[in-house]
Amino acid sequence: MALASPRFKPSNTLNKVATNRTTLQQGAVGRAVHLVQMALLDLGYTMPNSTSNANYSPDGIYGEETKRVIKQFQKNSGTLVDDGVVGQKTILELDRRLSGFKHRVKLHFRSIALTNVPFQRSLSNAEVVFGQYGIKVEFASGQSIGLSADQQELFKKVDQECDWELKDGEFHELQGLGSPAPASDILVFHVNTFADNTVLGCGGHAKNRPACTIAARAGAWDTAHEVCHVLLGSTFAPVHVADHRNLMHATEPFLSTIPVLTDRQVTRLRASVCCASM
Repeated sequence: MALASPRFKPSNTLNKVATNRTTLQQGAVGRAVHLVQMALLDLGYTMPNSTSNANYSPDGIYGEETKRVIKQFQKNSGTLVDDGVVGQKTILELDRRLSGFKHRVKLHFRSIALTNVPFQRSLSNAEVVFGQYGIKVEFASGQSIGLSADQQELFKKVDQECDWELKDGEFHELQGLGSPAPASDILVFHVNTFADNTVLGCGGHAKNRPACTIAARAGAWDTAHEVCHVLLGSTFAPVHVADHRNLMHATEPFLSTIPVLTDRQVTRLRASVCCASM
């Protein structure tokens, strides 16, 4: 049977489990295990050992604790054999319990530059990475902003440093262009480049105007990364994490695999005013 939940569908391993071609059991490691652990956390189970690493939590390690919690989930289901192995019936039951989205984030795109990565790919990547945690990313609107000659010269290269709360400067002026969006949604601006060529995006924005700015040469995951900065907010720490598999690693915009978030990050995302319950 095919998986329905956006949490599990992007995982090749979990799709193999769902079609009875493999199982997850003690000794397994990786993103598939992480997604199952996150699902169990969302269902109310606790895994203190598996969530002790702030950079990659839950840890994606199918150890004794994960086996014990899987057995408890299987026993509580009333229909599954409590063997501690995630086989076809267990993953399909998890998929059924967590089949839909629980939260929604609306994005409004405003562009003054063409991006190297196709827009649809950046959007799709954001949909996938947040969908793993039951958060639906929605395209709310798109607009190419027409600039005057003076504005074209001003925004050819954004020279302002990226600060969390913007009150003036180029970012502040840029983010006032184009059609506005509700304060519960996020504006995403695409620009040519920043003065610091190593910077690919900025999550800073004015108060009550959630927005982020992304350079044309940004990687395929940078839209999701900067949107995540907006959702996490200025007080969340760490701002960037050490594990390169996490979406919020500082220098991994060109990942070839789907990045993950920690349970702490996910909890903060869901509490954002821009992440509405469905």
